[in-house]
Amino acid sequence: MIMHAEAIEIVVGTYQNPLQLLNLPLSEAVDFEYQFDGQHIAAVMAQGLATESQLSRIIDMLHKLPIHDEAQWQPYRTQPIFWILPHLEKQQLVDWVSRLHALFPHCFEHPHSRFFPMGSAGFFSALSALKALPVDSQSAIFIAVDSLYFALSDLQNEQELITQQQDSGRCPAEAVIMANINVATDGMHVLDLFQESCSLVQQTQAIKTLFNRACQVDDIDQLSQLYLPGNHSTVTDNWVNAYEQLAGKINQDTQITQSSYFTGDIGCVVGLYNFLHIYNRYQQQTVTGISLQLEVSQQLHLGVAMYSWIEKA
Repeated sequence: MIMHAEAIEIVVGTYQNPLQLLNLPLSEAVDFEYQFDGQHIAAVMAQGLATESQLSRIIDMLHKLPIHDEAQWQPYRTQPIFWILPHLEKQQLVDWVSRLHALFPHCFEHPHSRFFPMGSAGFFSALSALKALPVDSQSAIFIAVDSLYFALSDLQNEQELITQQQDSGRCPAEAVIMANINVATDGMHVLDLFQESCSLVQQTQAIKTLFNRACQVDDIDQLSQLYLPGNHSTVTDNWVNAYEQLAGKINQDTQITQSSYFTGDIGCVVGLYNFLHIYNRYQQQTVTGISLQLEVSQQLHLGVAMYSWIEKA
């Protein structure tokens, strides 16, 4: 599957310039300074958003997209929406869908619209859904949204935040992205895509399995760049323990990118962000060769995709 992608809106905390955000870390850096509960911490949060519930805050973030106004939405209404959301239990998902439908009814007109409430790895499920659309209409609007604002208190209590007294830990953030992705004849080629589900204690073994499957893809001799999670020490430890499975496909020139180091932890949005970041680098010809993207959701889901770039003939 070969794809064109266009980032319509990218918002990370207070930052809303897609060019700046997609060109990180080479563009102007994001400010990680945030005041929480009278303490300076490292976080990337917006100002003035709802604080009563996660859904209310996410709705405020969605209002930064051209979805709240039916007239603004007109150019996109012929395409399905693939909603990439944090991990939600069944009743939570029902409540969220009901609220979103009431607020944005014009965004629910296409019969192929779907929700992927499974964290960052949900992006890979959305890619598979795009491929499964009828051949003459393989195009969709991807919307990913998440906020770790309501994790701040727990992370503070567990001493997992970066503060003036503690120089290592988590950097919570919030983000929303809207992108138009369609199957094309040139652009980013998905060489293969593998997904797994597992418990936390099985995560290292699941990542090993994914890396092994990636190494067995026929067209892959060498991996030029790896996009790997950096937002959580446990997940990082798990892929580090599986890293040797890539031996023979990597060398000293293979680049490793952990995008959370320059965006903060944007939760489920990172899958779509990393995809667009890779796409942008190929388009600008700042990278070549084959890329691997690993996404590990906080619960259950993980996956690997491999990409190359095909220029227009």
